[in-house]
Amino acid sequence: MKKRLIIVLAVLALGIGMAAAQDSADYEGVDPSGQTVAYWHQYSDDSTQANTMAALIEEFNSSNEYGITVEALHQGHYGTIEDLMNTAIISGELPNLVAGYANAVAGWANEGVVLDINLLLNSPTWGIAADEQALLNFDLLDVNQLDFAPFYGMRVAWANQNSLNLFYTNLDIVEQLGFERRVPQTLAEFEAISCAAGASDMYQGYPLDTGTSHFESFVAAHGGAIFDSDAGEYIFESDAVVATMDLFTRMLENNCAYLFAERYQNTGDFSIGITPFAAGSSAGIPFITWDAAEAEMTDEWVISAFPGADDVGATIQLFVPSQAILTASPEAEVATWLFVKYLAGKAPQLAWSGATGYFSIRNDIEVTEADFTEPRMPYQRFVEAQGILRDAGVSVYSSPGLPSYSAIRGLLPNTIAEVVNGDAPAADALAELNADAAELHEELDI
Repeated sequence: MKKRLIIVLAVLALGIGMAAAQDSADYEGVDPSGQTVAYWHQYSDDSTQANTMAALIEEFNSSNEYGITVEALHQGHYGTIEDLMNTAIISGELPNLVAGYANAVAGWANEGVVLDINLLLNSPTWGIAADEQALLNFDLLDVNQLDFAPFYGMRVAWANQNSLNLFYTNLDIVEQLGFERRVPQTLAEFEAISCAAGASDMYQGYPLDTGTSHFESFVAAHGGAIFDSDAGEYIFESDAVVATMDLFTRMLENNCAYLFAERYQNTGDFSIGITPFAAGSSAGIPFITWDAAEAEMTDEWVISAFPGADDVGATIQLFVPSQAILTASPEAEVATWLFVKYLAGKAPQLAWSGATGYFSIRNDIEVTEADFTEPRMPYQRFVEAQGILRDAGVSVYSSPGLPSYSAIRGLLPNTIAEVVNGDAPAADALAELNADAAELHEELDI
Protein backbone atom coordinates (compact mmCIF):
# COMPACT_ATOMS: atom_id res chain seq x y z
CA MET A 1 0.00 0.00 0.00
CA LYS A 2 2.80 2.40 0.96
CA LYS A 3 4.65 1.69 -2.32
CA ARG A 4 1.46 2.34 -4.30
CA LEU A 5 0.98 5.66 -2.44
CA ILE A 6 4.53 6.74 -3.28
CA ILE A 7 3.94 5.94 -6.96
CA VAL A 8 0.69 7.91 -7.00
CA LEU A 9 2.33 10.90 -5.33
CA ALA A 10 5.23 10.75 -7.78
CA VAL A 11 2.90 10.73 -10.76
CA LEU A 12 0.85 13.58 -9.33
CA ALA A 13 4.05 15.51 -8.70
CA LEU A 14 5.06 15.00 -12.33
CA GLY A 15 1.72 16.37 -13.52
CA ILE A 16 1.73 19.30 -11.08
CA GLY A 17 5.39 20.06 -11.74
CA MET A 18 4.87 20.00 -15.49
CA ALA A 19 1.81 22.23 -15.21
CA ALA A 20 3.54 24.66 -12.83
CA ALA A 21 6.60 24.96 -15.05
CA GLN A 22 4.53 25.64 -18.11
CA ASP A 23 2.15 28.01 -16.32
CA SER A 24 5.13 30.11 -15.29
CA ALA A 25 6.45 30.40 -18.85
CA ASP A 26 6.38 34.00 -20.07
CA TYR A 27 6.46 34.26 -23.85
CA GLU A 28 5.57 37.93 -24.18
CA GLY A 29 9.12 39.26 -24.34
CA VAL A 30 10.57 36.39 -26.36
CA ASP A 31 12.31 37.01 -29.71
CA PRO A 32 12.06 33.95 -32.02
CA SER A 33 14.20 35.52 -34.76
CA GLY A 34 16.57 33.20 -36.58
CA GLN A 35 15.28 29.97 -35.01
CA THR A 36 15.42 26.67 -36.88
CA VAL A 37 12.46 24.33 -36.35
CA ALA A 38 13.08 20.58 -36.79
CA TYR A 39 9.82 18.96 -37.93
CA TRP A 40 9.36 15.17 -37.99
CA HIS A 41 6.42 14.19 -40.16
CA GLN A 42 4.75 11.06 -41.55
CA TYR A 43 4.21 12.11 -45.17
CA SER A 44 5.91 9.68 -47.56
CA ASP A 45 8.50 11.14 -49.90
CA ASP A 46 7.08 12.50 -53.16
CA SER A 47 3.49 11.92 -52.01
CA THR A 48 0.85 14.59 -52.53
CA GLN A 49 0.92 15.27 -48.79
CA ALA A 50 4.70 15.60 -48.66
CA ASN A 51 4.87 17.83 -51.72
CA THR A 52 2.07 20.06 -50.46
CA MET A 53 3.65 20.36 -47.03
CA ALA A 54 7.02 21.16 -48.64
CA ALA A 55 5.40 23.99 -50.60
CA LEU A 56 3.77 25.37 -47.45
CA ILE A 57 7.06 25.18 -45.57
CA GLU A 58 8.82 27.01 -48.39
CA GLU A 59 6.16 29.73 -48.28
CA PHE A 60 6.49 30.08 -44.51
CA ASN A 61 10.29 30.12 -44.59
CA SER A 62 10.38 32.84 -47.23
CA SER A 63 7.64 35.03 -45.80
CA ASN A 64 7.77 34.98 -41.99
CA GLU A 65 9.13 38.21 -40.55
CA TYR A 66 11.39 36.54 -38.00
CA GLY A 67 13.63 34.61 -40.36
CA ILE A 68 12.45 31.30 -38.88
CA THR A 69 13.44 28.23 -40.91
CA VAL A 70 11.47 25.00 -40.76
CA GLU A 71 13.42 21.88 -41.71
CA ALA A 72 11.15 18.91 -42.37
CA LEU A 73 12.18 15.27 -42.23
CA HIS A 74 10.03 12.26 -43.18
CA GLN A 75 10.45 9.77 -40.34
CA GLY A 76 8.16 6.96 -41.49
CA HIS A 77 4.71 6.00 -40.27
CA TYR A 78 3.32 6.78 -36.83
CA GLY A 79 4.68 3.60 -35.25
CA THR A 80 8.20 4.40 -36.46
CA ILE A 81 7.89 7.95 -35.17
CA GLU A 82 6.84 6.64 -31.75
CA ASP A 83 9.94 4.42 -31.64
CA LEU A 84 12.18 7.31 -32.67
CA MET A 85 10.59 9.58 -30.08
CA ASN A 86 11.19 7.03 -27.32
CA THR A 87 14.87 7.04 -28.26
CA ALA A 88 14.98 10.83 -28.57
CA ILE A 89 13.45 11.30 -25.12
CA ILE A 90 16.23 9.19 -23.63
CA SER A 91 18.98 10.96 -25.56
CA GLY A 92 17.50 14.43 -25.16
CA GLU A 93 17.94 15.11 -28.88
CA LEU A 94 14.37 16.05 -29.69
CA PRO A 95 12.81 17.70 -32.72
CA ASN A 96 10.69 20.80 -32.20
CA LEU A 97 7.54 19.55 -33.92
CA VAL A 98 6.48 15.94 -34.36
CA ALA A 99 3.48 14.14 -35.87
CA GLY A 100 1.37 11.92 -33.66
CA TYR A 101 -2.09 10.98 -32.44
CA ALA A 102 -3.29 12.18 -29.02
CA ASN A 103 -2.59 8.86 -27.29
CA ALA A 104 1.05 8.79 -28.41
CA VAL A 105 1.59 12.46 -27.58
CA ALA A 106 0.01 11.94 -24.15
CA GLY A 107 2.71 9.36 -23.45
CA TRP A 108 5.42 11.85 -24.40
CA ALA A 109 3.71 14.48 -22.28
CA ASN A 110 3.97 12.11 -19.31
CA GLU A 111 7.72 12.29 -19.88
CA GLY A 112 7.60 16.09 -19.60
CA VAL A 113 8.69 16.87 -23.17
CA VAL A 114 5.42 18.23 -24.66
CA LEU A 115 4.33 21.86 -24.55
CA ASP A 116 0.78 22.83 -23.56
CA ILE A 117 -0.28 24.62 -26.74
CA ASN A 118 -2.95 26.54 -24.84
CA LEU A 119 -0.18 28.71 -23.40
CA LEU A 120 0.67 30.03 -26.86
CA LEU A 121 -2.79 29.74 -28.40
CA ASN A 122 -4.07 32.27 -25.85
CA SER A 123 -0.92 34.39 -25.59
CA PRO A 124 -1.63 38.14 -25.98
CA THR A 125 1.42 38.52 -28.21
CA TRP A 126 1.64 35.23 -30.13
CA GLY A 127 -1.79 33.66 -29.87
CA ILE A 128 -4.82 33.46 -32.13
CA ALA A 129 -7.32 36.22 -31.42
CA ALA A 130 -10.78 35.28 -30.13
CA ASP A 131 -12.55 36.29 -33.33
CA GLU A 132 -10.15 34.13 -35.36
CA GLN A 133 -10.48 31.21 -32.94
CA ALA A 134 -14.23 31.33 -33.55
CA LEU A 135 -13.53 30.31 -37.15
CA LEU A 136 -11.69 27.15 -36.10
CA ASN A 137 -13.35 23.78 -35.55
CA PHE A 138 -12.67 23.09 -31.90
CA ASP A 139 -14.78 19.94 -32.02
CA LEU A 140 -11.77 18.55 -33.89
CA LEU A 141 -9.02 20.47 -32.16
CA ASP A 142 -10.25 19.54 -28.68
CA VAL A 143 -9.55 15.86 -29.34
CA ASN A 144 -6.03 16.84 -28.25
CA GLN A 145 -7.11 18.67 -25.09
CA LEU A 146 -6.86 16.12 -22.30
CA ASP A 147 -9.16 16.93 -19.40
CA PHE A 148 -8.11 14.06 -17.13
CA ALA A 149 -5.21 13.62 -14.69
CA PRO A 150 -2.32 14.27 -14.92
CA PHE A 151 -2.95 16.66 -17.82
CA TYR A 152 -5.76 18.82 -16.39
CA GLY A 153 -6.83 20.46 -19.63
CA MET A 154 -3.44 20.43 -21.36
CA ARG A 155 -3.64 20.73 -25.16
CA VAL A 156 -0.96 18.23 -26.08
CA ALA A 157 -1.10 18.64 -29.87
CA TRP A 158 -2.66 20.60 -32.72
CA ALA A 159 -4.57 18.99 -35.56
CA ASN A 160 -3.65 19.93 -39.11
CA GLN A 161 -6.16 17.64 -40.80
CA ASN A 162 -8.73 14.95 -40.17
CA SER A 163 -10.31 11.99 -41.92
CA LEU A 164 -13.14 9.52 -41.33
CA ASN A 165 -13.52 5.77 -41.09
CA LEU A 166 -16.16 5.30 -43.80
CA PHE A 167 -18.60 2.55 -44.70
CA TYR A 168 -18.52 1.62 -48.40
CA THR A 169 -21.50 0.07 -50.21
CA ASN A 170 -21.72 -1.41 -53.72
CA LEU A 171 -25.34 -0.62 -54.66
CA ASP A 172 -25.36 -2.89 -57.71
CA ILE A 173 -24.41 -5.93 -55.63
CA VAL A 174 -26.95 -5.06 -52.93
CA GLU A 175 -29.68 -4.92 -55.57
CA GLN A 176 -28.42 -8.05 -57.32
CA LEU A 177 -28.79 -9.92 -54.03
CA GLY A 178 -32.47 -8.97 -53.87
CA PHE A 179 -32.32 -6.07 -51.42
CA GLU A 180 -33.39 -2.46 -51.77
CA ARG A 181 -30.81 -0.41 -53.67
CA ARG A 182 -29.45 1.65 -50.79
CA VAL A 183 -27.00 1.66 -47.93
CA PRO A 184 -28.17 -0.68 -45.14
CA GLN A 185 -30.01 1.29 -42.48
CA THR A 186 -29.20 -1.00 -39.55
CA LEU A 187 -26.57 -3.51 -38.54
CA ALA A 188 -29.18 -6.27 -38.89
CA GLU A 189 -29.73 -5.29 -42.52
CA PHE A 190 -25.97 -5.13 -43.08
CA GLU A 191 -25.60 -8.63 -41.67
CA ALA A 192 -28.47 -10.01 -43.78
CA ILE A 193 -26.99 -8.63 -47.00
CA SER A 194 -23.52 -9.90 -46.10
CA CYS A 195 -24.94 -13.37 -45.43
CA ALA A 196 -26.73 -13.34 -48.79
CA ALA A 197 -23.46 -12.39 -50.48
CA GLY A 198 -21.59 -15.18 -48.70
CA ALA A 199 -24.21 -17.73 -49.77
CA SER A 200 -24.19 -16.62 -53.40
CA ASP A 201 -22.07 -18.04 -56.22
CA MET A 202 -20.93 -14.61 -57.42
CA TYR A 203 -19.85 -12.71 -54.30
CA GLN A 204 -18.19 -13.00 -50.93
CA GLY A 205 -19.47 -11.80 -47.58
CA TYR A 206 -18.01 -8.95 -45.57
CA PRO A 207 -14.18 -8.62 -45.41
CA LEU A 208 -13.68 -8.55 -41.65
CA ASP A 209 -10.80 -6.48 -40.33
CA THR A 210 -9.52 -7.51 -36.89
CA GLY A 211 -7.79 -4.15 -36.35
CA THR A 212 -8.61 -1.91 -33.40
CA SER A 213 -10.02 1.03 -35.34
CA HIS A 214 -12.38 -1.22 -37.31
CA PHE A 215 -13.58 -2.89 -34.11
CA GLU A 216 -14.16 0.47 -32.42
CA SER A 217 -16.27 1.67 -35.37
CA PHE A 218 -18.62 -1.26 -34.82
CA VAL A 219 -18.62 -0.71 -31.05
CA ALA A 220 -19.69 2.87 -31.74
CA ALA A 221 -22.35 1.54 -34.16
CA HIS A 222 -23.71 -0.45 -31.21
CA GLY A 223 -23.91 2.78 -29.21
CA GLY A 224 -20.83 2.26 -27.10
CA ALA A 225 -17.12 2.92 -26.67
CA ILE A 226 -14.10 1.05 -25.33
CA PHE A 227 -13.41 3.67 -22.64
CA ASP A 228 -15.86 5.30 -20.24
CA SER A 229 -14.52 8.83 -19.74
CA ASP A 230 -16.95 9.56 -16.89
CA ALA A 231 -15.92 6.49 -14.92
CA GLY A 232 -12.31 6.77 -16.10
CA GLU A 233 -11.95 3.13 -17.09
CA TYR A 234 -11.79 0.78 -20.07
CA ILE A 235 -15.02 -1.16 -20.58
CA PHE A 236 -14.22 -4.20 -22.70
CA GLU A 237 -17.01 -6.17 -21.00
CA SER A 238 -19.70 -3.61 -21.86
CA ASP A 239 -22.81 -4.55 -23.84
CA ALA A 240 -21.62 -2.76 -26.98
CA VAL A 241 -18.22 -4.48 -26.99
CA VAL A 242 -19.78 -7.90 -26.35
CA ALA A 243 -22.37 -7.31 -29.10
CA THR A 244 -19.62 -6.36 -31.55
CA MET A 245 -17.61 -9.48 -30.76
CA ASP A 246 -20.76 -11.58 -31.11
CA LEU A 247 -21.49 -9.97 -34.49
CA PHE A 248 -17.99 -10.70 -35.79
CA THR A 249 -18.07 -14.29 -34.53
CA ARG A 250 -21.54 -15.00 -35.86
CA MET A 251 -20.81 -13.57 -39.29
CA LEU A 252 -17.66 -15.65 -39.66
CA GLU A 253 -19.36 -18.83 -38.45
CA ASN A 254 -22.23 -18.35 -40.94
CA ASN A 255 -19.99 -17.52 -43.91
CA CYS A 256 -21.32 -13.96 -43.89
CA ALA A 257 -17.78 -12.59 -43.47
CA TYR A 258 -14.22 -13.64 -44.15
CA LEU A 259 -10.80 -12.76 -42.78
CA PHE A 260 -8.09 -11.45 -45.07
CA ALA A 261 -4.32 -11.53 -44.82
CA GLU A 262 -2.99 -8.63 -46.87
CA ARG A 263 -3.16 -5.01 -45.76
CA TYR A 264 -6.00 -3.13 -47.48
CA GLN A 265 -7.28 -6.35 -49.07
CA ASN A 266 -10.75 -5.50 -47.77
CA THR A 267 -11.04 -2.30 -49.80
CA GLY A 268 -9.11 -3.97 -52.61
CA ASP A 269 -11.73 -6.72 -52.85
CA PHE A 270 -14.46 -4.12 -52.71
CA SER A 271 -12.89 -2.14 -55.55
CA ILE A 272 -13.04 -5.14 -57.90
CA GLY A 273 -16.69 -5.86 -57.12
CA ILE A 274 -16.58 -9.16 -55.20
CA THR A 275 -18.07 -7.95 -51.89
CA PRO A 276 -20.97 -5.58 -51.21
CA PHE A 277 -19.32 -3.74 -48.30
CA ALA A 278 -16.02 -2.59 -46.89
CA ALA A 279 -14.80 -0.12 -44.30
CA GLY A 280 -11.83 2.19 -44.48
CA SER A 281 -10.47 5.69 -44.08
CA SER A 282 -11.66 8.49 -46.32
CA ALA A 283 -7.97 8.84 -47.16
CA GLY A 284 -8.35 5.53 -49.00
CA ILE A 285 -10.97 6.80 -51.46
CA PRO A 286 -8.32 7.59 -54.11
CA PHE A 287 -6.99 4.03 -53.96
CA ILE A 288 -10.44 2.46 -54.30
CA THR A 289 -11.19 4.79 -57.20
CA TRP A 290 -7.91 3.90 -58.89
CA ASP A 291 -8.25 0.14 -58.32
CA ALA A 292 -11.85 0.13 -59.55
CA ALA A 293 -10.80 1.91 -62.73
CA GLU A 294 -7.90 -0.50 -63.25
CA ALA A 295 -10.26 -3.47 -62.83
CA GLU A 296 -12.86 -1.82 -65.08
CA MET A 297 -15.38 -2.23 -62.27
CA THR A 298 -18.38 -0.12 -63.30
CA ASP A 299 -20.73 -0.86 -60.37
CA GLU A 300 -22.10 2.15 -58.50
CA TRP A 301 -20.60 2.48 -55.05
CA VAL A 302 -21.26 5.02 -52.34
CA ILE A 303 -19.78 6.12 -49.02
CA SER A 304 -21.66 6.66 -45.78
CA ALA A 305 -21.49 6.60 -42.02
CA PHE A 306 -21.77 3.18 -40.36
CA PRO A 307 -25.28 1.80 -39.93
CA GLY A 308 -26.21 1.44 -36.28
CA ALA A 309 -27.93 -1.13 -34.12
CA ASP A 310 -31.72 -0.97 -34.05
CA ASP A 311 -31.78 1.76 -31.39
CA VAL A 312 -28.66 3.57 -32.59
CA GLY A 313 -28.39 5.98 -35.51
CA ALA A 314 -25.57 6.32 -38.01
CA THR A 315 -22.08 6.72 -36.56
CA ILE A 316 -18.65 7.71 -37.83
CA GLN A 317 -15.19 7.39 -36.34
CA LEU A 318 -12.97 10.45 -36.61
CA PHE A 319 -9.20 10.23 -37.15
CA VAL A 320 -7.28 13.33 -36.05
CA PRO A 321 -3.55 13.07 -36.85
CA SER A 322 -1.83 16.01 -35.19
CA GLN A 323 1.43 17.78 -34.43
CA ALA A 324 2.98 18.17 -30.99
CA ILE A 325 5.28 21.02 -30.01
CA LEU A 326 8.09 19.70 -27.86
CA THR A 327 9.70 21.56 -25.01
CA ALA A 328 12.80 23.62 -25.85
CA SER A 329 13.92 27.18 -25.27
CA PRO A 330 11.11 29.78 -25.19
CA GLU A 331 12.47 31.16 -28.46
CA ALA A 332 12.26 27.76 -30.17
CA GLU A 333 8.81 27.07 -28.73
CA VAL A 334 7.45 30.36 -30.03
CA ALA A 335 9.05 29.81 -33.44
CA THR A 336 7.51 26.36 -33.69
CA TRP A 337 4.10 27.68 -32.67
CA LEU A 338 4.28 30.40 -35.32
CA PHE A 339 4.68 27.71 -37.98
CA VAL A 340 1.75 25.71 -36.53
CA LYS A 341 -0.30 28.91 -36.40
CA TYR A 342 0.58 29.61 -40.03
CA LEU A 343 -0.63 26.14 -41.07
CA ALA A 344 -3.94 26.88 -39.34
CA GLY A 345 -4.47 29.96 -41.49
CA LYS A 346 -7.17 30.18 -44.11
CA ALA A 347 -4.95 30.07 -47.22
CA PRO A 348 -2.70 27.19 -46.03
CA GLN A 349 -5.72 25.17 -44.89
CA LEU A 350 -7.44 25.68 -48.23
CA ALA A 351 -4.28 24.66 -50.08
CA TRP A 352 -3.78 21.61 -47.85
CA SER A 353 -7.35 20.36 -48.01
CA GLY A 354 -7.68 21.01 -51.74
CA ALA A 355 -4.45 19.22 -52.62
CA THR A 356 -4.67 16.23 -50.27
CA GLY A 357 -8.38 15.49 -49.85
CA TYR A 358 -8.13 15.72 -46.06
CA PHE A 359 -10.67 17.87 -44.24
CA SER A 360 -9.81 21.26 -42.78
CA ILE A 361 -9.73 22.35 -39.15
CA ARG A 362 -11.44 25.59 -40.17
CA ASN A 363 -15.15 26.31 -40.47
CA ASP A 364 -14.78 29.29 -42.80
CA ILE A 365 -13.35 27.69 -45.93
CA GLU A 366 -15.15 25.87 -48.70
CA VAL A 367 -13.02 23.79 -51.05
CA THR A 368 -14.43 24.40 -54.53
CA GLU A 369 -13.86 22.13 -57.49
CA ALA A 370 -11.34 24.65 -58.79
CA ASP A 371 -9.43 24.43 -55.48
CA PHE A 372 -9.45 20.64 -55.48
CA THR A 373 -6.29 19.34 -57.15
CA GLU A 374 -5.94 15.85 -55.55
CA PRO A 375 -5.53 13.96 -58.85
CA ARG A 376 -6.79 10.56 -57.70
CA MET A 377 -9.97 11.50 -55.82
CA PRO A 378 -13.09 12.71 -57.63
CA TYR A 379 -14.20 16.03 -56.18
CA GLN A 380 -17.70 14.68 -55.63
CA ARG A 381 -16.35 11.98 -53.31
CA PHE A 382 -14.63 14.66 -51.24
CA VAL A 383 -17.88 16.61 -51.02
CA GLU A 384 -19.82 13.48 -50.00
CA ALA A 385 -17.34 12.57 -47.26
CA GLN A 386 -17.26 16.13 -45.96
CA GLY A 387 -21.06 16.10 -45.90
CA ILE A 388 -21.00 13.03 -43.63
CA LEU A 389 -18.63 14.83 -41.25
CA ARG A 390 -20.90 17.87 -41.15
CA ASP A 391 -24.15 15.92 -40.78
CA ALA A 392 -25.60 16.78 -37.37
CA GLY A 393 -27.56 13.52 -37.43
CA VAL A 394 -24.38 11.40 -37.46
CA SER A 395 -22.78 10.57 -34.11
CA VAL A 396 -19.01 11.07 -34.05
CA TYR A 397 -16.67 8.72 -32.17
CA SER A 398 -12.98 9.25 -31.34
CA SER A 399 -10.55 6.82 -29.76
CA PRO A 400 -9.39 7.61 -26.20
CA GLY A 401 -6.43 9.99 -26.08
CA LEU A 402 -4.62 7.97 -23.44
CA PRO A 403 -0.99 6.77 -23.35
CA SER A 404 -2.29 3.27 -22.56
CA TYR A 405 -4.29 3.18 -25.80
CA SER A 406 -1.10 2.57 -27.81
CA ALA A 407 -0.46 -0.65 -25.88
CA ILE A 408 -4.12 -1.68 -26.00
CA ARG A 409 -4.11 -1.31 -29.79
CA GLY A 410 -1.62 -4.17 -29.75
CA LEU A 411 -3.73 -6.35 -27.45
CA LEU A 412 -7.18 -6.02 -28.96
CA PRO A 413 -6.50 -7.63 -32.38
CA ASN A 414 -5.12 -10.72 -30.64
CA THR A 415 -8.22 -10.91 -28.47
CA ILE A 416 -10.49 -10.61 -31.51
CA ALA A 417 -8.53 -13.32 -33.33
CA GLU A 418 -8.71 -15.65 -30.32
CA VAL A 419 -12.48 -15.32 -30.09
CA VAL A 420 -13.42 -15.49 -33.77
CA ASN A 421 -11.06 -18.44 -34.35
CA GLY A 422 -12.69 -20.32 -31.48
CA ASP A 423 -9.57 -20.40 -29.34
CA ALA A 424 -11.23 -18.74 -26.33
CA PRO A 425 -14.79 -17.98 -25.21
CA ALA A 426 -15.69 -14.32 -25.74
CA ALA A 427 -16.51 -13.74 -22.07
CA ASP A 428 -13.15 -15.09 -20.89
CA ALA A 429 -11.11 -13.26 -23.54
CA LEU A 430 -12.84 -9.93 -22.92
CA ALA A 431 -12.52 -10.29 -19.15
CA GLU A 432 -8.79 -10.87 -19.54
CA LEU A 433 -8.48 -7.92 -21.92
CA ASN A 434 -10.42 -5.71 -19.51
CA ALA A 435 -8.09 -6.67 -16.66
CA ASP A 436 -5.00 -6.02 -18.79
CA ALA A 437 -6.43 -2.68 -19.94
CA ALA A 438 -7.15 -1.63 -16.35
CA GLU A 439 -3.58 -2.47 -15.37
CA LEU A 440 -2.15 -0.51 -18.31
CA HIS A 441 -4.46 2.42 -17.53
CA GLU A 442 -3.29 2.50 -13.93
CA GLU A 443 0.37 2.14 -14.92
CA LEU A 444 0.50 4.61 -17.82
CA ASP A 445 -2.34 7.09 -17.45
CA ILE A 446 -3.03 7.80 -13.81
